[in-house]
Amino acid sequence: MIRLFSRYWSLPSTLSLIVEGFLLYMTVPFATFLRLGMGQGSPPSLHIQVLEAVVFMVVGLLSLYINGLYDFADRLTSRQMFIRLLRSAFLGAVALAATYFFWPKVLTGRGVFVIAFLTSAVLITLWRLLLRRLLKTERFAERVLIVGTDERAIDLAREILHRKHLGYRVVGFLDDDPKLQGVSLINPRVIGTTGQCLDLALQHGVSRVVVAGGDRRGRVSLDALLACKTSGIRVQEGSSYYEQLTGKIMLEGLRKSWLIFSDGFYVSRGTLFAKRLLDLLAAGIGLLLALPFMVLVALAVRLDSPGPVFFRQHRVGRGGREFTLWKFRSMRTDAEKNGAVWAVQGDPRVTRVGRFIRTTRLDELPQLWNVLVGDMSLVGPRPERRLFVGQLTERIPLYEQRLVVRPGLTGWAQIKAPYASSFEESLEKLKFDLYYIKNLSLFLDISILLSTARIVLLGRGAR
Repeated sequence: MIRLFSRYWSLPSTLSLIVEGFLLYMTVPFATFLRLGMGQGSPPSLHIQVLEAVVFMVVGLLSLYINGLYDFADRLTSRQMFIRLLRSAFLGAVALAATYFFWPKVLTGRGVFVIAFLTSAVLITLWRLLLRRLLKTERFAERVLIVGTDERAIDLAREILHRKHLGYRVVGFLDDDPKLQGVSLINPRVIGTTGQCLDLALQHGVSRVVVAGGDRRGRVSLDALLACKTSGIRVQEGSSYYEQLTGKIMLEGLRKSWLIFSDGFYVSRGTLFAKRLLDLLAAGIGLLLALPFMVLVALAVRLDSPGPVFFRQHRVGRGGREFTLWKFRSMRTDAEKNGAVWAVQGDPRVTRVGRFIRTTRLDELPQLWNVLVGDMSLVGPRPERRLFVGQLTERIPLYEQRLVVRPGLTGWAQIKAPYASSFEESLEKLKFDLYYIKNLSLFLDISILLSTARIVLLGRGAR
């Protein structure tokens, strides 16, 4: 795993980003040479060629990213992969045409563009096919040995096994209890004691030893772990590895001391200023550009069902302060006649127009006003109602930590987990929210916004 833009990327994602960036960049000078080699004009200056290649590469990578081709957690079939590649090619062509219109300086000749576009499409498709084959082998495998056998260790093993298609492997568990030797906990079994850590790691080609037990003091051979580390095998604490692997914070058995002394949870004033500036610019421009669509949505809501166009509700924001959240109404006016309840998949209270605007996220356009006035941010945890905040705070430790930042129109939890409609799902989303707060940065916000565009494009996650 590699840390980039305050988030962790799997090796296949990182390798694809590097290889495809290189291919996209190199196809422009290749196409220029091929075209001019046929006697079609004189070559542009070197800095113009570099600029054209960089723009071509950036637009191409963004198109691939928005279409989910760097999210290898999605187990795509060959057909799904080709569809996304075609969609990326179309989006990239449109985006490049718009870029050339507004920035003529980077405009490439039609012949060069066609050659570069077709060449990059073929090369990236061939690379993806090769990568799929490589992922089925052990070349990318990260073989992990887990020290501990408690519930935290088992949860960690489940997360690793869930990513087996990315090359992660659990070799086994280590525990000093003689009764557990050879016992299968979920799928991997206990294969030895902590004192045998180095020998077993070398024997099984382990690249990482994760100490996952809840109470490790006096129960782990520190000499054995030190021997692993000095032998080039990475030794890591379980909660930190869980965070890198999953993009969320392990709450089960979590000690507050880990949150206090671990990296993160500090944001500079410069980052907060840049984040607020991005909110103001995006919300202001977004409201102006979205105004015609908002008029059409308002008209559709009014014609579809009786009641007001807008839905207003008090939500809890930063520091526990309440504010009025604005949305287009997507449910019947009697939706909560029996009290406040969570929305569920296929909710019968949703109107016909409401289902469409929830799927396309058009119902949330009025929240750009909340962002503009400072009640919300573009990115952050979703704001909840006071009733639900009270209930969840009583049952979930650290839930109120979500309130240290402004709530967001979108967020890390929104792009990584489905809409929360139960206590268990709210607990899962809190793990993602805490990860966001711990690793907050402007680059992470931009990454989340791009992922949100992808989710809206694919029409996922709405209820």
